[in-house]
Amino acid sequence: MDNSWDACEELGHIQEKRNEKVALPEITINVKALSDNYQLIGEKQSIGQMIVKKNEFTILYKGNSQSKQIRGGNLSMSFEDVTFNVSESNGKISVLMNGTQLRLKKNAPIFLISIMDNGPGIIESKIPDIFGRMLYGSKFQSMRQSRGQQGIGIHSAVLYSQLTTGKPATIVSKVKSSKKAKMMKVQINILKNEPEVLEEKEEDFPYESGTRIDLEIEGIYISSNKGLDEYVRRTALVNPHATIIYINPNGEKITYKRVIERLPKEPVSIKPHPEGLEMGIFMRILKNSTERTVIAVLENELSRVSRAVADQVLKSVGIDPKLKPQEIDRVQANSILKALQSLDLMRPQTDCLSPIGGEELEKSLKKEYSPEFIKSVTRKPEVYRGMPFQIEVAAAYGGEIKSDKAMLMRFANKIPLLFDSSSCALTQSFLGVDYSRYGLKVENKVPVGQLVFIIHIASVWVPYTNESKNSVASYPVITKEIKLALQELVRNLSVFLNRKHKSSLFQERINLFDKYGIELAYSLSKLTDIDEKKIKAKIENMLEKKKDEVKKNVEESLSKGDVISSKIESDASSEEE
Repeated sequence: MDNSWDACEELGHIQEKRNEKVALPEITINVKALSDNYQLIGEKQSIGQMIVKKNEFTILYKGNSQSKQIRGGNLSMSFEDVTFNVSESNGKISVLMNGTQLRLKKNAPIFLISIMDNGPGIIESKIPDIFGRMLYGSKFQSMRQSRGQQGIGIHSAVLYSQLTTGKPATIVSKVKSSKKAKMMKVQINILKNEPEVLEEKEEDFPYESGTRIDLEIEGIYISSNKGLDEYVRRTALVNPHATIIYINPNGEKITYKRVIERLPKEPVSIKPHPEGLEMGIFMRILKNSTERTVIAVLENELSRVSRAVADQVLKSVGIDPKLKPQEIDRVQANSILKALQSLDLMRPQTDCLSPIGGEELEKSLKKEYSPEFIKSVTRKPEVYRGMPFQIEVAAAYGGEIKSDKAMLMRFANKIPLLFDSSSCALTQSFLGVDYSRYGLKVENKVPVGQLVFIIHIASVWVPYTNESKNSVASYPVITKEIKLALQELVRNLSVFLNRKHKSSLFQERINLFDKYGIELAYSLSKLTDIDEKKIKAKIENMLEKKKDEVKKNVEESLSKGDVISSKIESDASSEEE
């Protein structure tokens, strides 16, 4: 999915520059359960395998296979030396081999996963390498925000499909200039890291351009808050400019319609900054550079390195500035890089980032939960190890939020992070805020109530803790930015909750007047001989005046901000400084 998002947005930005009609992203995810797998186990060892697809049963035994449709709840399959009798009753399957009961061990079922987008499509000659060569799409040198980074995601999926089911990936792609889409069945030659095309042909495609990939894999469908359903829902939440059509293995079709009709800001590629440059990347820059001298490489291919700085660095490490970059060995490259990183250079540009946007986040939360309160906070871009990043947070309260305890949703470059929450800097920063000081009820460091929090980090290089990309590493500048954003967010939430509390108290008083007003008018009429209707009208008039007076007092107190203690304000201000 990561590649689909990036491709669709890139196409949209190209269309914007050409003043063409922009095709906003539309992605279809279809997951079908193809079959159930069972291991047939005798007394001591595995006998064979049985695959069940609807009413069709397939038994694999000693390299041979037979398939039959079950009729009347029973079927029989005979091989050279054995006969299998299969019976099914009330969803339970029983297998006998030559009259002996076999034990069934259920393996992971097989699913067909299909993902289709309306992006620019892929040129026919590039399809095999993009899907069948590991690291072909690596973005190690691409200094702009994108969802993919290492270039191993799609290849890992193709390889997993190949290893678990023996089936190749089916890719269908169409570019705008072609009348038909190109279909290829591709697998990876593991020994050579090369693509192998097993079949290719032309076929129709539903969009003017785009790509579809079909993979058959073994897996387990989980519908909990850490499963595929939740992953897709959260993806739609932070990509409000896209429409996602999702069909789960149960056949349920869910359409997440876009809530805004514009693309997010386009990230601009910037040059690598020496502070965050890895040795391997620096060696690659030197080797692949078209510049004639090493000083020209430092000046033209690195960020914030002027010619004077480059000359100073090369002289300090004793390297001739006119030396060809390809002639620099690893020891020399290491000394140049260390010298550059010891300097106090200007921070890199930050227009390489593309945040979700505060308005977009709030619209998305409003559509999802219809809450009473929504607020987002976007911090100014910051830098860690020469890598620009930006923090966005948002909160929603009430409405259709079903949880009675705050739920945290973590995102990195608009991708949901569902696992490894305890080791993630986003979770640690969230739990590091003392919400009780803002008047919120807290249980085990988590606010109590119908609350949803979103924390998003956008960066040219998200510092994940491992290759699974499920948690963000804890850098002091990152945790500080998250904490400051959350403090500002919770102050706004505190104001709202205090207003809500005062309004409820005011409403209780009004309800008392309404409840006893008629009885009061009746009693006063009896005591004074004044018409009951006149007294009732007087009470109602006084009540309306009191409503306006109390409402005005509540609004004035809230506008002064006295619902938040001065201690909290001063603490936040000092930390900001």
